Amino acid sequence: MTSFADLVISLNLVLAGLRLGLKNRQVSEKWVSDVCSYLVAP
Repeated sequence: MTSFADLVISLNLVLAGLRLGLKNRQVSEKWVSDVCSYLVAP
């Protein structure tokens, strides 16, 4: 179970990853997909 604080932190990390993606899109897409799969995992 993910707490609200953990969710907010995760969203901030994803947004940071997306900003980095403007500089290096390929690496960012893999990083974001890894984070998303982590969030979806039970």
